[in-house]
Amino acid sequence: MDKKKIGWLVLGVIVIVALSFAGYRIYQEKVTQTENAHRKVLNERLTNLYEDQKTGYFKANLSETAFDDLTNEVKNQQENSQTLTDIEHAKKDFAIQTELNGLFESDVLNGLDLSAHPILTGPEAEKIKELKNQLAESTAKEKDWGQDMAMILGIAEKQSTDYTKADENLNNLLNKGNAIRLSDYLAEVRTLAVLPDGEYKEGLLKKLEPIKNQLANENASFANEIQQSEASLAAAEKAYQEKQAKALLARNKELSELKKELAKKQATYDSYKDLQDSINDSKRAESSRKQKESEESATRDSSSESSSATSSSSSSSSSSSSTTSSSGQEEDN
Repeated sequence: MDKKKIGWLVLGVIVIVALSFAGYRIYQEKVTQTENAHRKVLNERLTNLYEDQKTGYFKANLSETAFDDLTNEVKNQQENSQTLTDIEHAKKDFAIQTELNGLFESDVLNGLDLSAHPILTGPEAEKIKELKNQLAESTAKEKDWGQDMAMILGIAEKQSTDYTKADENLNNLLNKGNAIRLSDYLAEVRTLAVLPDGEYKEGLLKKLEPIKNQLANENASFANEIQQSEASLAAAEKAYQEKQAKALLARNKELSELKKELAKKQATYDSYKDLQDSINDSKRAESSRKQKESEESATRDSSSESSSATSSSSSSSSSSSSTTSSSGQEEDN
């Protein structure tokens, strides 16, 4: 094989390698772009599970299945480990909120709505301790959501302690039988006074009712004293519960303001999104128009070249015929 052929062969190999490398780079870039686009979509879906991701408040009436669905989708994608970690953290936080709400007769926190009158269903010291430990490990514990969770857990802990104390005192009172004194009864009433008006308190009051009737029947003056004491205790109860509700109402007002602020931001975002969509549509239309013009121009150029080639061919044929004819005449002569 001569040197010239070897040179061409080497050049061909180099060109093939270069084209293969360029093709691989283009493929890798497309893969990366696709992965980034998927990651962006998944992160946006995670953000949509929140009322406000920055402050940590979840959407109202959300369920854990939303996190499970998103987790399964992320697992089907590559290079999304950070997104998966973020979803796992969010799911754990939402589980804390769900379990804490479950300790009360109705949800205390739902979206950005905070109840001013939380009522614990019963003593839950162990469960409350467990949730406090979980919150301490949460990455959102310093956010506004985390601070509200800590406040609600504090309320739950106080009510649970008061429930336990009232229950124990009532059992001790019942065990005294006929030896119960009016002062014992009034002490228990004071303990019950600070409890929130809910099913658990109602159950304790029903247990206390026979003792009240017993004392009233034993001494007529007791009945009058019991009535007066219960009236003053009812006022104390109201003042105590209003004090607790005051802090919650103030926080609820702040959350309402946050809700309004987020609504304004969402409206602005939607407006910008509509504008961006319109711009993108215009760009796509312009790109399509230019592509069409380019294709039409290429078609015209191709037609022009074809016509020129045909014309040249015809000219060549005419010229050849003329030459042949002249030669023939010369031979005849």
